[in-house]
Amino acid sequence: MIILWGIYGGYWGVFGRIYSIIYFFCFLRLGVYFLLFRGWGGSRKYSLVGGYRAVSQTVSYEVSIIFFVLVFVYFVGSYDLFFLSLFQFNFWFVFLRLPFFFSWIYVCLAESNRTPFDFSEGESELVSGFNIEYRRGVFSLIFICEYGMIIFIGFLRILIFLGRSRYLIKLGMFCFFYVWVRCTFPRYRYMDLMDVAWGLILPLSLSVLFLFCVLYF
Repeated sequence: MIILWGIYGGYWGVFGRIYSIIYFFCFLRLGVYFLLFRGWGGSRKYSLVGGYRAVSQTVSYEVSIIFFVLVFVYFVGSYDLFFLSLFQFNFWFVFLRLPFFFSWIYVCLAESNRTPFDFSEGESELVSGFNIEYRRGVFSLIFICEYGMIIFIGFLRILIFLGRSRYLIKLGMFCFFYVWVRCTFPRYRYMDLMDVAWGLILPLSLSVLFLFCVLYF
């Protein structure tokens, strides 16, 4: 989670800025290994099953996130995430691609394991899933990482769809949205979530990416 926030450091010259989206792609994939290690480290079959569920869910939606971001890369013609936000100085992409924006919200909720897609935790019936064997400092680090990823995904969504102006206000609104969704919607079935990932979201992202590649070239 902290490594991914290096994208923000790229704006201040700490990391490379020109290829910040490639930086995001490379380090986003590392989260899968830590999910698997957390499930295996619990030394119980229930925590291991919860880790497997988290890994399969995360891998399924990470592919769609990468395809969605590549659509904007081909549209703008740059791997610079902050150039993408400056490109929206006069017109936000959210008005140009409103259905795309709602699909992105769905994918981000599933990617961050938040309600109604928190199947790896399942606090009401699985007693926190793969976290059942952790306590004190390690347990705190797990949830600090999870909520840090929520803030990062909101930050990334703002740069891609809403530009860079007043991003703190927009970020607060997205964090409130996550809390509102958690308090409003019931949990889905795990099978339905995976069916949507491979049967609807992935073909949609591939189709839009193919269309923009044809237009770009």
